[in-house]
Amino acid sequence: MGSQDQNSVIRRKARAARDGADPRLMSPAKALRLSLAQAADTHFDLALNVATVEQMRVPPGEAARSLGEEGLLVLLDGAQGARAALRLDPQFLAALIEVQTMGAVRPGVARVRPATPTDAAMVAPLVDALLERFDERMVEGFEDHVARAFRFGDRVEEPRSLSLVLTDGDYDLFRITVDLGPGAKTGRLDLLLPVALAPPRKADSTRAAHAARGIGEVTLNAPVVLDTVMARVNLTLRDVWAFRPGQIVPLAREALSSAQLVGTGGHLVARVHLGQINGWRAVRLLAAEGGTLAGPAAPESSAEGTQDTTDPQSRGEVGAQIVPYSGPAQVRI
Repeated sequence: MGSQDQNSVIRRKARAARDGADPRLMSPAKALRLSLAQAADTHFDLALNVATVEQMRVPPGEAARSLGEEGLLVLLDGAQGARAALRLDPQFLAALIEVQTMGAVRPGVARVRPATPTDAAMVAPLVDALLERFDERMVEGFEDHVARAFRFGDRVEEPRSLSLVLTDGDYDLFRITVDLGPGAKTGRLDLLLPVALAPPRKADSTRAAHAARGIGEVTLNAPVVLDTVMARVNLTLRDVWAFRPGQIVPLAREALSSAQLVGTGGHLVARVHLGQINGWRAVRLLAAEGGTLAGPAAPESSAEGTQDTTDPQSRGEVGAQIVPYSGPAQVRI
């Protein structure tokens, strides 16, 4: 498939998603993001910003191993004997302990150490609140969702012990990266939940007709990975090998307003503006390669306004405001 054909498919997918998207719709990732921020603020007065929420499907044989070993491992008990698991990495665990013992999260990377029963007791309220709020948001967002009532069960010393109880089919792994403090630490929470079984559907005489989907619908529902390129910098191999954590790479000032959205093959899909929405990094589509994107025209900018109020699309949330990025034109390694 040529670059022009790929762009055409991506534009149709973006248009279909924009026309049918609703910012009020709930998803598991969104429910976890909102629930974690609310639970941390309510119980520990801890300000945290969820940077990313990744979701992946893992088989039962790899469920426990997918969580990793460092930090605090927790076995979760659910309704009807269901089992799940959660892991707080050492940085997230340290932040929760510090905010309760010293009143604030200390800047810097915490020393990696074995988790203790005291650690488990101190973070149990946050875990229970997160899972309870997650259930509530999912029940509100999905008519057929059944609350699973997972709660803090017990501390687990090693992943091998989890593999003996996590045997209920496939699992959904949610990997949540958070900014704690904010800016003091970057931590990660991994949540492993058994895949929820869909409720039985009533017999439908038109099921056979709906089962035969056309190639167009299949294409529009296929996943597409897009990357945002802020700038390209020519460096020698010697310079790259000399990179160190914290090193700053200066960029041209115009890079802030000339970002590009590219496909997996490196071809240009659209020109975008960098910004943020609800604490998430976001981009606004401006124009596609080979033609302007279909959609409502952007309103004229105001001399006093600092927010762009056209209909953005960022992680499936349309109708919110994207705040233009105004940071320095540089990248920290």
